[in-house]
This record gives sequence, structure tokens and C-alpha cells, in this order.
Amino acid sequence: MIIEKLRELYCDRRFSMMEVANEFKTTHARVYYWLRKYGISRRSWSDSAYVKQNPNGDPFTIPKKFSNRQQELLKAGLLLYWAEGNKGKDAIRIANLDSRMLILFLEFLREVCLVDEQRIYVYVRVQRNFSLDDARQYWVNILHLPTSRIYVYPHTDKRSKLIQQKSRHGIATLEFHSTKLKQWLDAAMEKYIEKLMNSRKIAHEN
Repeated sequence: MIIEKLRELYCDRRFSMMEVANEFKTTHARVYYWLRKYGISRRSWSDSAYVKQNPNGDPFTIPKKFSNRQQELLKAGLLLYWAEGNKGKDAIRIANLDSRMLILFLEFLREVCLVDEQRIYVYVRVQRNFSLDDARQYWVNILHLPTSRIYVYPHTDKRSKLIQQKSRHGIATLEFHSTKLKQWLDAAMEKYIEKLMNSRKIAHEN
């Protein structure tokens, strides 16, 4: 039946309306009519864009149960993101010149969020008098990422003085693009902070 094939293609396999139309050898308008007729909700524009950008599904997996190590990394990742993360709409970003922060946050992404490694990028801003190649190799070695996903560029602001630089390896920004993971991380962070604040309130009351 049409409805069964329609649900398989549009809902389960996440085909676009045009791709569904091609499968049925019909028009986009006819597919739109079927969706309304059979009470199948259309995806929003943002959902459709997400499906197109992620044809193989979400580029991450959150385990249903965490090991002891994952629980520790979860706490560290949430607090690091709360303190140092960029609160943009479409990507998770954290920047710092302290390599330990990026190492821990990357382990959080890898071991707690089980992210697609191909989506991880690092952008490093280096004072123009330091070696870009040395900086790139430094971050390659400590983050265990290929050079193709680490972009290093000089800090060209003339007000930046060599004597003021705390690290010849620059300031690194770790970036992972996923709207859904960003939404999960924002919600998890707020829930964890609320839990900490509530426990603090109870401790003070006692």
C-alpha cells in the first residue's frame, strides 16, 4: 500500500519529499498530498536540512548507561563547556590555550558522546612570530588528530606583542558541528548545574 511505502521512505529512511516522488515516479505535489491525506507530519526546514547533512544518521551516540569513567568525563565535559564553551546555535566550540582543557573535552566527545571523528576540527591562532608548523604538530600530537583537521593561522593583530604570549603553540578552538548534539549538551549542562545548585541549597538549609 502507498501509506506503508510512504512511511518507510519518508519516516524510516528519511527520504526527502523529492526523493520519495522519484521512488514513486510521481510529483512533489502528489507526495505532499499523500502526507496530508495519511496524517504524516512534514519535517521542518531545519529537520530536513539536518537529514541532508547527516544521511547516515546522527554523527554521535549517547550511551543509555555510563561507565564510571564516562560519568567522570561527563561531569568534566559539562563543566568545561559551561565555563569555556561558545554558546552558538549550530556547533559545539571550546577554546583555550591550556591543552589539558581541550584534551579532556575531546575525551568527553569521544568516550561519552561517541562522536564521528571526521566531524572534529581544531583551529589554532598563533602569534605571528612563532612557527605555525611547530604549533600544528604540537596539537596533532596531544589531541591525536590528523593534520588535515587542524588549521593553524597567524594572529595578525599588531597590538599582540611577543612578550605577552603565554604559549608558542597558540590558542586552540575545538569544534564539532551537530545541532542535535549541541541541543543535548545544552540540556544536559543545565540539568547538571540545576542539580548542583539544588544540592547546595539543601546543604545550606541543613
